[in-house]
Amino acid sequence: MRKKKRLFTNNKGGEPLALFEAYDEVDEARYAAARIAGLLGKGVRPSEIAILYRTNFQSRVLEEALLYAGIPYQVLGVRFYDRKEVKDVIAYLRAARSNGRSVADLERIANVPTRGIGKVTLAKILAGRTEDLPATMRKKIDALFALLSKIKKASVELPPSKLIASVIAESGMEALYKDGDDEDTERLSNIRELVTVARRYDAFEGALGVEQFLADIALESDQDTLRSEHDAVRLMTVHAAKGLEFHHVFITGLEQDLFPSRRAQDESKDLSEREEERRLFYVALTRAAKKVFLSYASFRTIFGSRQVNVPSEFIGDIDDALITVESREGSGGNATPKGRGGLLGGDDEFVDDESIVYL
Repeated sequence: MRKKKRLFTNNKGGEPLALFEAYDEVDEARYAAARIAGLLGKGVRPSEIAILYRTNFQSRVLEEALLYAGIPYQVLGVRFYDRKEVKDVIAYLRAARSNGRSVADLERIANVPTRGIGKVTLAKILAGRTEDLPATMRKKIDALFALLSKIKKASVELPPSKLIASVIAESGMEALYKDGDDEDTERLSNIRELVTVARRYDAFEGALGVEQFLADIALESDQDTLRSEHDAVRLMTVHAAKGLEFHHVFITGLEQDLFPSRRAQDESKDLSEREEERRLFYVALTRAAKKVFLSYASFRTIFGSRQVNVPSEFIGDIDDALITVESREGSGGNATPKGRGGLLGGDDEFVDDESIVYL
């Protein structure tokens, strides 16, 4: 539905777009970190680089890759573990493990979702004066503490990923965000990403898994807080990137149903709404002054389940002559010129993570 126009530039011919097929989201994030490390080694300033993504939950694995690679970064918006809904789920876990004695966590979850528990009521609860409350309010308080007791019991019996999925559902947070607007959909995606993070700890026995999960999140959040560099790689959604420009731009998560989003492709949407996703991709591409790096993951873990992905239709719309497909062997250095044969597997064999050196 685009208006006809003639686009041109006074610049000389630039570099082709780089395209990388990652095994999963971790592989994709490591690729971006390795490529960025290579650029920094050539004298590019961190602030001249941006990583873009369609949906906020994608930032978590990218933040981790940059953090562990020692690359300074800033998230435009709120960092993953600082997002309200993420902190709410973590507060439920901590409140349950402390039997409701963690005042800050109890205050945080008392009205998530809304239960009508005000400050005066909460003060009486913390003072052990629940008998002073009306019967209807005591019933709500009893239900909250029964939920916390159930979560604590489950933390011993369930692996962390299933525990967090249970907390999201039984706390009412899933229902709260499930049928809301686009912002609620983002919030639900963020808390579901916690399930993906927690899968790493499922091999621990008993409550050790959730204990290690909470300890590592606290450590990672502390490390994030220490990072306040102005000369840093920028991480942001494509929406937030409008009007900005960088020398080098990484556009990640180019998978069908992610970018373009599944919601935009709903048959009930009219064509103009579906075309908005294409306009967003145009915005992403035109943020780069020198070089664009495109990537997608063949598998992505969402809400603890691994999904097989199809590359975004937008990739197929780009002329092959404008793209250089990068191999894993070249992910930290030079691109490997190829045809589009490796896009869906082709002649590219997957190299095990242990054989890849990430800078």
